Amino acid sequence: MPVTLILLSLLAGADSPTDAADKPKAEATQNYYAETAARYEFYRDAKKQERLTLVTTPVFKWATDDDWSGDVFVWTYAQRPEMIGCILSGPKDKKSRDSYQEFHLLGERPVSNADMLGRFRWTPAEGLKLRSVEGAPPPAETAPLRLAQMRQILRDFTASMQANGEWELRLLPQPLLRYQSTDDVVVDGALFTFIWPKGTDPELILLLECRKTQNGNEWFYAPVRFSTRELWLKYREKEVWRGPSLVHENNSNPLKSYVSAAIETVPASRVENKPAAPTKEQ
Repeated sequence: MPVTLILLSLLAGADSPTDAADKPKAEATQNYYAETAARYEFYRDAKKQERLTLVTTPVFKWATDDDWSGDVFVWTYAQRPEMIGCILSGPKDKKSRDSYQEFHLLGERPVSNADMLGRFRWTPAEGLKLRSVEGAPPPAETAPLRLAQMRQILRDFTASMQANGEWELRLLPQPLLRYQSTDDVVVDGALFTFIWPKGTDPELILLLECRKTQNGNEWFYAPVRFSTRELWLKYREKEVWRGPSLVHENNSNPLKSYVSAAIETVPASRVENKPAAPTKEQ
């Protein structure tokens, strides 16, 4: 039976403050995000023979009431997400927007050195570290029952962020992405997100996977930071992960599994739908 990726929702669309009058502008901005995401090339090996595949439909769209927005994309290998990234932008002035990028490895081994937009090279030293979900029930036999188990497991996780005070992040119960892999290890998996209650900006991603082990199928998780702010994750009230603030490190370290940096300043005319100037024939 062929294995497929399932994009379950574009959740932020319902919550976005963008109204109908702003829809053409939003669509133009999202076209820019898609075109920008397509410019990246990621490989799992130094010889650059195992290329990651971009899922062209974003798994999440978000926006804020101060005209910031972003689209989240994933890149896969063997139908498993190996990279997650966001292209985002906000107003610089009335004539331009500043665009930014943030990426986090989802693979257990680092990608090959990648040339990133904004003229820097990302050279992550290690991949994502997965952890066993202590006390989790044995994975169910069917995908629908496993999704129900994932949601039950999620209830034991809470996430917080430091941003002019301490914020408890809000978990969205619908996964950004549900997937099954064609490799010999991953049986089932999903990406969930915690968002800042002030909007729909995803700040922390949680990866949950059912994996084959010597003891049978078991549940694993991994926190995936999606912010330069200080973040921490608790499981059953016990802190299991903390990511320090990166704000004073020029936003990111190219040796780490998470990177965030500016891309460019974009003229407003590039991301706003405007009627073309009439030709002489018209």
